[in-house]
Formats: sequence, structure tokens, C-alpha cells
Amino acid sequence: MALNYLTTSQGWLSFSHSTPTLFVTAEDDDFDVETLRAWRDEGFVVKYVPMGKGGKTYVNTLHHLGDGMSIGERYAIVAFGDAAAVCLEVYSEPKTSTSKLCSLIAYYPSSIPDPRHRLSSSFRVLVHLAQGTGEGDTVGVQRRPEVLGIQGRRKIVQKRITPGIGTGGLQSKIPYPVYTYEGVDAGFAEHDLDEYDAVADALAWSRSLSMVRRGFGAEVDLERVWEENEDQKYHKRSAKKIMETYTTEPTPTVNYTATLTGGQGHEEIFRFYNEYFMADKLPIFHLRLISRTIGADRIVDELYVQFKHTIDMPWVLPSVKPTGRKVEIVVVSIVGMRGGKVWSERIYWDQASVLFQVGLLDPDQVPEEARKQGLEMLPVAGSEAARKIMDFESEDTNDMIDDW
Repeated sequence: MALNYLTTSQGWLSFSHSTPTLFVTAEDDDFDVETLRAWRDEGFVVKYVPMGKGGKTYVNTLHHLGDGMSIGERYAIVAFGDAAAVCLEVYSEPKTSTSKLCSLIAYYPSSIPDPRHRLSSSFRVLVHLAQGTGEGDTVGVQRRPEVLGIQGRRKIVQKRITPGIGTGGLQSKIPYPVYTYEGVDAGFAEHDLDEYDAVADALAWSRSLSMVRRGFGAEVDLERVWEENEDQKYHKRSAKKIMETYTTEPTPTVNYTATLTGGQGHEEIFRFYNEYFMADKLPIFHLRLISRTIGADRIVDELYVQFKHTIDMPWVLPSVKPTGRKVEIVVVSIVGMRGGKVWSERIYWDQASVLFQVGLLDPDQVPEEARKQGLEMLPVAGSEAARKIMDFESEDTNDMIDDW
């Protein structure tokens, strides 16, 4: 079967078969338009299926979503709330009528299948749970008692939602991936609800997009558009060309976090790059990529940056006149992508190290109160911090710890 490519100027997305269909389903007749648009922008044919009154009519609809699809075609479902609970139950048992499902994403379902029951391996499943802002948040767990091989009546047992392991909220005792989002309520992924939470939504979105793409066997090339952005930023120096790499929806943002510089929306971002980042020709400026991690919707770069502070550089040293000093730092850039274009940039570096290297921060200038407590020097590293990233053995470790 021929490989299908989504038609974009970048050619950033390809599918193993035809352009895939993604069904979004929830209780209401209408659904959050921003979420629907986001999935469409990623190249999916999106169809909304309202749950309505539920019951047998809704279940029958779920059983026939794949009707009319040809051999090799598959579909994915992204479900919310009570609709998510029904979908998890309907698809928990393999059926010929639902065999074309490749991915099922369930946002804050009111109930989930029994963790002891292994779901079909024919599709991928991912569950997002809201732990809530109050105490005692629970999710129903479906139990089907079995005696002598005969299943009894299904029961729903309420179980407390726990934070999960590590920092990502993964539930370790459930065979399919379930993530908990602390401090947010059901509805956190729907832009038109009061419960919407941008941080939880973005994290859940990345996980969902990755799972759906893997289900369809989609391949993405996010790197090309980001390299075009970087090329214009540091080499060809065209703010107009840079702006061609950004989304229009959702509104793009750029945040150089150490100095709170950047912008929101095309007008501000263009002005920032045109009038401040590119106002003067870059001084002696050297970049080296240390590492790059590419996810479903983001690129994380770790960069060694070396420059000589011979011109005004408002993005890294705003209001500081050129000092002529050499600076070496490591910069981490987290780039969010939507629809094959740049949606957000968050850039981090050690500003204390920069100030130290240009002579604006003296580690010997310890506040008197701290000096009385035994602090002799501020725990700040200069260019050696960047060099140690490039070559771990170039600098001693733990020199700042007195009794090491």
C-alpha cells in the first residue's frame, strides 16, 4: 500500500496508510473547538461523536465506527468523562466490529476496567486521571466476579486516585498506562471549561499525541522546521523568515526565561527578533549542539554557547553595556510544536554564571548576615560550568562542598 503524506510546505508528517480518522467523543452535543482544531492541525480527519443519552444507542454507535473502512484502514478514539468510561468498557473485550481501533485515549473517565483484566493487544490505550483539588478523589473500577467460569453482574468499586510513582504520575500497578494529574479537576483538558489547566493539558496532550501517532504508524519530521528557525536566527538573520516557522493558532510564545524577554503572538515575536535579538551583528558567537531529544510534539536542545560581549545583547544582558568579556554557558531550549510549526520556545540558562563572567557578580561579595553564618563565597560557577558539560573530567566535582 502506498505511503500517504499530509500536504504541508514542510512535508513534516507521513502515515503508513491513508489519512487517519480520529473520533472525539464526550457527553455534550458540542465540544471544545480548540481541542478539535488541535487534532485536525496534526493531520487527522476529526469527527465528533456526542454521547447523547448513552445506553445501547451510544454503544451501537461505537461498534460501528469502523464501518465503511477498507482493509488496512484504522481509527483512533479520544474520549472524555463518562463517554471515556463507556469506551473503555466497550473496547475491553475483543470484538470483530471494533477490530479497526488502533488507539484509545481516555480523559478522566468516571470508571476504568479492572486492572487485573488485561485489555486487547490489538490497540493502544492511555488513561488520564484528575486527582483533583480536594480530598478523597476517586475513580470507579469495574469488577466482574467469576464463579466456575461464569461471570457475575458487573460492579463498580470506588478507588482513591493516588499520585502515582516518580514525578510523572504513572500508576505502577495497572498493566496499561494510566497517569494521574495532581491538583486539577476533571475537565482540565477542555479549554472552554473553568477547570481547564494549561500545564496539565499540555502534558496530557504530548502523551496522547504520541500514543495516537504510534497507533497509526505515523512518522513525523519536526526537526526540519526547527532547523530552519535556528538557521534564520543565528546565521541568515531574517526575522521575516523566522516568523514563517511559527504557528498562527494557537498563539505562539517565546520566553527567554532568565531575562523574561521574548514575546507572545506574531507581532511581539517579530519585534523582539527584529529590533532586539538581531539589532546588531552578532559578536564572536559559537554554538555547538550537545544533545537533542525529539518527542511527539517538542524538541529539547542542549547547546554550548560561547560569545564575546562586544555589542548590546538585550536578550541575555538587557540594559548592560558591552563589557568585552567572554562568556561560556550551556543553554537548554524546549520547543513546542503544533501542526508541524513552532508553537512555543522556553530557553533556560544560568544567569548567575553570565553575570559572574561579565564582571557584574562577585562571588566574594557575601551578605554580612550569611558571612556570619560561615558562608565565605557565593556558590556560583563561571565558564567552568559549561566546560564541565563538554568534558566532565575538565573540572573537579563537588569543590563547593566544604567537607567533600
